[in-house]
Amino acid sequence: MNKENLITDRILEKVKDSFLNIRLSDLPVGSPYNNPGGGDILLAVSGGVDSTVLADAIHKLYPNGKCGFMPPANQWNVELRQSRIGVAHVNFHLRGEDSNRDQDFVRNLSQRYGFEFFTADFDTLAYAKDHKVSVEIAARELRYNWFRELAQKEGFNLLFTAHNANDNAETLLLNLVRGTGRQGLGAIRPYGPLGDKLYVARPLLEVERTEIEEYAQENNLEYCIDKTNSQNEYSRNKIRNQVIPLLQEINPSVVKTLTKDIERFRVMNSELDKLCQHWSESIIVDDNSYDRPSIISSLRKRYLLFRVDLDRIVEAGNMLFWLSELLRKYGIPFTEDSLEEISQAVRSYISEVNEHTSKTVLFNGFSAVVERKELKVYNSNCQNKDMEEIVVRGCGSNSFGPYSIELEKTDAEGFDIQDAVRNGLSVLDAEKVSFPLTISTMQPGDRFSPFGLKGSKSVADF
Repeated sequence: MNKENLITDRILEKVKDSFLNIRLSDLPVGSPYNNPGGGDILLAVSGGVDSTVLADAIHKLYPNGKCGFMPPANQWNVELRQSRIGVAHVNFHLRGEDSNRDQDFVRNLSQRYGFEFFTADFDTLAYAKDHKVSVEIAARELRYNWFRELAQKEGFNLLFTAHNANDNAETLLLNLVRGTGRQGLGAIRPYGPLGDKLYVARPLLEVERTEIEEYAQENNLEYCIDKTNSQNEYSRNKIRNQVIPLLQEINPSVVKTLTKDIERFRVMNSELDKLCQHWSESIIVDDNSYDRPSIISSLRKRYLLFRVDLDRIVEAGNMLFWLSELLRKYGIPFTEDSLEEISQAVRSYISEVNEHTSKTVLFNGFSAVVERKELKVYNSNCQNKDMEEIVVRGCGSNSFGPYSIELEKTDAEGFDIQDAVRNGLSVLDAEKVSFPLTISTMQPGDRFSPFGLKGSKSVADF
């Protein structure tokens, strides 16, 4: 190791390690990294000191503009092909000529290093306005959406970003201030999938910004300075410029301390994930045990995401925690309020001790139903607005969207209605059905008269 360039050597080791530490089990299915020959690498470069240092480190390790990705324990025992290296730069057009200057700088840097260069221009302010999000979120969505599109189009499989230890500490503090679950305590992931076939790695995540700046000084690197980083208009800048310096008065090594804390949180989350997986498997009710066949049952099963044994949820204790883990497991967005509503519905159902009672909570396009000693969660977002009204012209097959209805007219004599119902068929009196028959989704105030019962019943209540 060169004693005169300790920081340079440390960062080069971190970048090399990032290739070796990519876990094959985390790679997206079908990724070239799961096969001999490796894949192609895309560098996200803004022109700032972090990404410029990352690009320089890659260039030092692979000066010919190509590299070979070597997974750990190369079980294939083959020589991997040389991977392409590309640079991706986004011009958000938020800083006038400075944005164009950065774009030109990264283009020239890529040419000098022999890397392929790709760039995209976005009207970030217009996107933020149209999508009703902050400029920070707009920039993030535009950036990562483009990375995924570019990777798919050009065949890149691994994305390198230059997030550092300071970024990670800032993210943890932002998550805590805004409110977060246990996943948010892990801040920025060092590795992970980004879509179906793109994998992201962040080799500088344990390297502090001061070390990155020292690397740039050791290697006489030029880079772009974003003047807006010193302004406190954005939340992250307030954390960076105001909160972190105050915390450093208490603990000068606060970034290093938070970096270690984040790693502990990640380990904790990993162990909790295993525990929650085991627990959820023990309470999930087998779909094969669903009630008798019927159109209602079929539709319920189509939209049903999961159903769990209510008694086991109660036995586990800490209901809010376990409910949140279940919803998170199935990728269902929720708020603290909706979580509390579901918990209250469960408690209310149990207190009434009546198996015929049903409680329903609607939230974010989903519905949680407590009935028959089970909690069932359905996706209510599946309705197609173009299918609110379907016209059936006559008997035969009538298709609409992904569904179809088979209508058949049959003689009542010798027809076993009960057997038909048991097999999931709906039986109507042909004399009371006229075509064209209009089928529509439920409308407010709709009522129907159940067969064999007097009076009518609200469709919504049913």
